[in-house]
Amino acid sequence: MKKNTPSENSNEQKSFNAIEIPASGSLGLLALGAVGIKAWRKKREEVQSKQKTNPGNE
Repeated sequence: MKKNTPSENSNEQKSFNAIEIPASGSLGLLALGAVGIKAWRKKREEVQSKQKTNPGNE
């Protein structure tokens, strides 16, 4: 059985563009990620609390 090489299967081809981030910008990216995770957790808790109070609306 023949294995597909990346050139034969276009779904397996991936190209990555490296982006250089200055040291001053890396802290900003970390902070932005932390804010996003905090918002996601808050929304998840809201949904879970609604599901507990209304078990029929799953």
